Amino acid sequence: MANAAGRRSSLGPPSRPPQPLERALDWPLSKDEKRHCAMKLFQMEIEDNEDEIEDKLEQIDELQHEVKVLRRLSTQSIATTATSISPRSEEAVQPELQEEAPAPPESPEDLPYEASLRQALVTYLSERSRLGLESQAKKPPKQIAHYYGDSEDHVAFFWNSARDKDSLSNLEAVLWLMRSLPASPPVPAQSRARHWRHILLRPDRTRKGYNELRARALALPQAQELQQEVQLELKTAWKGEELMATPGLAEAAAAVSLTISAPKGRHLRGSVQVAALLIYGLLPDSASLAEAETDAFWCFFQLLTEMRSGEDEESRTFRARRVRELLKSYDLGLVEALDGQGLMVFVATRLGEAFCSRGGFPLESCARLWDVVLADPQRFGFCDFLVAALLLLRRNELLRVSHDAEGLAEALLALPRSVPVERALRLARALRALDRREKRAAQALKAHDSSQDEPGVIKVIGSLFGRMREKGADALEAGRHVARCAWPRACPEPEKVQEEEMKPLRRESNKKD
Repeated sequence: MANAAGRRSSLGPPSRPPQPLERALDWPLSKDEKRHCAMKLFQMEIEDNEDEIEDKLEQIDELQHEVKVLRRLSTQSIATTATSISPRSEEAVQPELQEEAPAPPESPEDLPYEASLRQALVTYLSERSRLGLESQAKKPPKQIAHYYGDSEDHVAFFWNSARDKDSLSNLEAVLWLMRSLPASPPVPAQSRARHWRHILLRPDRTRKGYNELRARALALPQAQELQQEVQLELKTAWKGEELMATPGLAEAAAAVSLTISAPKGRHLRGSVQVAALLIYGLLPDSASLAEAETDAFWCFFQLLTEMRSGEDEESRTFRARRVRELLKSYDLGLVEALDGQGLMVFVATRLGEAFCSRGGFPLESCARLWDVVLADPQRFGFCDFLVAALLLLRRNELLRVSHDAEGLAEALLALPRSVPVERALRLARALRALDRREKRAAQALKAHDSSQDEPGVIKVIGSLFGRMREKGADALEAGRHVARCAWPRACPEPEKVQEEEMKPLRRESNKKD
């Protein structure tokens, strides 16, 4: 018992339980524990390296921004400017497709494309995370927006790449691109008038010339018939708009319509709507209604001269084909529904008729549309993108009544007043940006193919030249011998030299025999 008590007193109960670290040091670690500790150390090291890399990237972005600002400030003092490619772009913008854009402001908060793209990216990534889908975007939205958010073309390039990397459909990509474009602010009335005059009005267009053309139109034999058609159209032109209640405005629009239709000998459908819209846009910056009427006629004349628009079957078919190609890339089901009811030509011509003035848009919305169209290099070719945008924004409603031809036609006619014009313009700009992107990619691919074909042609020509050189070597040598025989050099033994010169020719003649 004493020994037992002694042993108990010598050992004694432990004062505290051993800690995990102490237990780990008491005996060797197992393979799993070693692997776990090594992986934990590796993970800690990777996290430290990532934090350091992110800090370096932020410093690089700040330095790049400072360099850009200093470069822009330094170039402002230089008289001659040179075209440069943005460092954010991966390809050069072609001169004929490049639009004139003002210099971006120095403050990041003033960059509209960057702010819109960043906001859209935050929504996009949160939506992908909510649906359990991964995204290939490895950088935060702020860095991506800072890199791509300097122009419409670069934003379109980003979503075109995101479509391929994240397996988005064409419709999803263009809708996200629409959300990434900033809204166009409304143009003041006087600024709009000056803008329209600057684009459409020529300095040699005078009031006297308009009065002469108007008097000539009234003297035509079919002038009375034209006036009747103008009055019939005037009853429905911009019905319900306060503009038409302005004293003398209806008469001015009718006079412009009659004068513009007289050279063709028939009434130009929609000319009253176009004339009234032009007067509405030009009147705020005009001294009188007569001045606005004159300028509206000459602007209308310039539009017809530039666009060469017509209402024949060929032009309608072309516009319908163009809208169909745009829709086919984004919503094949909607194309099949419109083709099944035979309404593709109807919707393409009805919504874009008479420069979109007869499509059913409200007067102010149509004027805002013209602000964008007149600034576009394609002018009223932009209307095809607008028609496609209206159809895509109401695709669910249109597909719901696709089995009923009358209901589908009514839904199509209600599109201009049921869709906000700003949203339609943003989607039309997105469609135009992606279409321009695809054209540039096709041109680059074509140039690449042609550049690869050139070495083959050069190789064929070189081999042909080589064969010709080999075939003509003997003939060239024979010709030299003949020349030496005809004009022998002065030597002490001319006959012997001539005999030696003729030996190669004899060998050649023997070979031929």
